[in-house]
Amino acid sequence: MGTREIVFTSICEKLKNAAEFEELEMLLMNESNLPGPRGNLELAAFFADQYQSTVVTDKMWELLLRWVKYDERQADTNDPRVFLPFCAIQAMGALYIYANEARRELITIEIVKAMNDTRWRIREGAAMSLQRIGEKQFVVIQNLFERMYHNASLLEKRAFVAAMAHPPLLKQESNTRFSIKLSERILDDIVLDDTLGKSEDYRVLSKGLEYALSVFVEKLPVEGFALLNKYSDKGDKRINKIIKSNLGKSRIAKKYSDEVEHTIALYGF
Repeated sequence: MGTREIVFTSICEKLKNAAEFEELEMLLMNESNLPGPRGNLELAAFFADQYQSTVVTDKMWELLLRWVKYDERQADTNDPRVFLPFCAIQAMGALYIYANEARRELITIEIVKAMNDTRWRIREGAAMSLQRIGEKQFVVIQNLFERMYHNASLLEKRAFVAAMAHPPLLKQESNTRFSIKLSERILDDIVLDDTLGKSEDYRVLSKGLEYALSVFVEKLPVEGFALLNKYSDKGDKRINKIIKSNLGKSRIAKKYSDEVEHTIALYGF
């Protein structure tokens, strides 16, 4: 058995026994690849998979509730301890479909908190958690995004876009169409608000839009390019930056070269 398999087996064994949760924490932190530029995503996904079940004990649930409470003071972005809430928020997404109503409400609350976290790893964990829910029942995240949108923060809007820019969610045209429409609402709001553009939260949202739109366009090119072309006469530098970045993504630059050239001509890039 290789090292990877040994670690995975150990996680499964320790999750069964609350007396070994402290050892589980140390195992995950030691194998997290942190500090460093890239955490151990495979390990986090494996841990989350263990919650994709109707058989999750109260102790296992309480472990997640404890880990998601580790804030920036206890676990900053590059601290191995941040791997614990990163794993926990994904595990909550894995559990959501199998959870009772009370737990579902708590999971939603924690995901929304994670969307707004100051740590980028936790925000990524929130998007991954939403993707797990969406893969099982897309309508759940669709309803959540629609319900939240009117009062959504910039970071929450970024989470919506990042979650939907996930090819497994876009196998159905209706899902992609929803993603394009929601992206359009976000872009429209940017155009209408001249004050956006200088805050860190806006920068994070813009970065998300700068790649996500191309994911949607690849799946639904007619409606996708109509969205990209919509703002060509606005003269909005913020929007132009988002559109130009997406046009440079190979997923559409190669596949739809004629359409990309047309959009470039419209904007004068």
